[in-house]
Amino acid sequence: MIRGFLTRPIGPLAPLGWLIAGVAVLIAVGFLASAWDRMWAWLPWSDERRADRAETRADVAEDRALSAELEAEGQADQVRRIDTYAHQILTIQTETAAASAAARSAPDADTPLDPARADRLRHHDGELCRTAPDLAGCSPALDAP
Repeated sequence: MIRGFLTRPIGPLAPLGWLIAGVAVLIAVGFLASAWDRMWAWLPWSDERRADRAETRADVAEDRALSAELEAEGQADQVRRIDTYAHQILTIQTETAAASAAARSAPDADTPLDPARADRLRHHDGELCRTAPDLAGCSPALDAP
């Protein structure tokens, strides 16, 4: 009886054929369901593509934030250096003006220097220029290569 049921034709297929076709369809649906995400992942509107774009945007935003932070640190450093430099210039100008005024108003300002002292000062000046030729007031050495 069962043998006759399995081999009895119903429509174009026998019941065993229907059973095999049903199992094949279930397996195919299972494969499609498991591969559904991979099958559509290449489309621009897929969840994976959206996640990739969101991750890229987050990385770009993080890079921009880091860049802005580094730029702000650099600007703060630059302002600090400029402030230090301006303070040094102001101090030097103030001290130079005070020293010049004191030298002009000294009681011996118009008295000529002793020739031996002038020679010592010239010698010290020459030594300074020899050790640091880029100082202001030093003439370039004539015998420099």
